[in-house]
Amino acid sequence: MRSYNRLFAAAFGLLFLALGAAGFVVSFGRPPLDVEGVPLLGFFTANPLQSVLSMATGAVLLVPALTSSRTARRVNAILGAALLASGIAGLYVIGTPANVLALNATDILLQFAAAAFLLGASLGADRAGASQSGGPLVK
Repeated sequence: MRSYNRLFAAAFGLLFLALGAAGFVVSFGRPPLDVEGVPLLGFFTANPLQSVLSMATGAVLLVPALTSSRTARRVNAILGAALLASGIAGLYVIGTPANVLALNATDILLQFAAAAFLLGASLGADRAGASQSGGPLVK
């Protein structure tokens, strides 16, 4: 994979799929909107709704990572912005009954990190006008 957009989409897609699947296993049988959640890997919390959304996010990132750089770039921009907005909103709902995704500080940190990498790749990498080696073209 020579494209940073495809690489970051694949890496974060697999990460979100793995965390979502693990979260679904540990939170199985809990109410879908459980605001407390259950511990996941010692750092994260999970509930069934958050796990399903994480798996969906991972799948949406993984599909374009396997197809084309152009599609991966667009999806990275859209999901990067969505994760940034979700992270900002998450800061306001932690510790309230509105925290239906059972977010904690580590969950939000992951959202901000993924948003930074995905938005950074979509805005700066794999732009038209770059040579095959990845460097800028000299005109």
